[in-house]
Amino acid sequence: MKKILMGLLVVFVGLSAASQKLSIKNLVGRWETSDGAGLEIIDSSRIFVTYGNERKPILTYEADFSKSPYWFDFVVKDSAQQVSKMKSLLLLEGNDVLKWQVFEDGNRHSDFVTDRGDMVVLRRKK
Repeated sequence: MKKILMGLLVVFVGLSAASQKLSIKNLVGRWETSDGAGLEIIDSSRIFVTYGNERKPILTYEADFSKSPYWFDFVVKDSAQQVSKMKSLLLLEGNDVLKWQVFEDGNRHSDFVTDRGDMVVLRRKK
């Protein structure tokens, strides 16, 4: 019985440590929808939002990888050079699929919702 409990403890500690290691570094790369919109994460200080022919730098961001889905809030300038603060959710599925939902009204839900905000599925480009 003690061996089983010790084994379970080791598994839970291992899973906890693995989940805590997720960071923006795990998302480095170019992530796109089928029409080319998406995120380009070069490193923790250079992140871009792409849509159409536009590539906008994210000025600042805050990410909380302890939540599931992850909270990813960012500031970007729009086409009129107005600063927009956006709240969003991210969820990495495997290594190459990223769900992203942006809530433009600033009210983030704790989970993905179909009736609020734009939800896209991004694929990592090689």
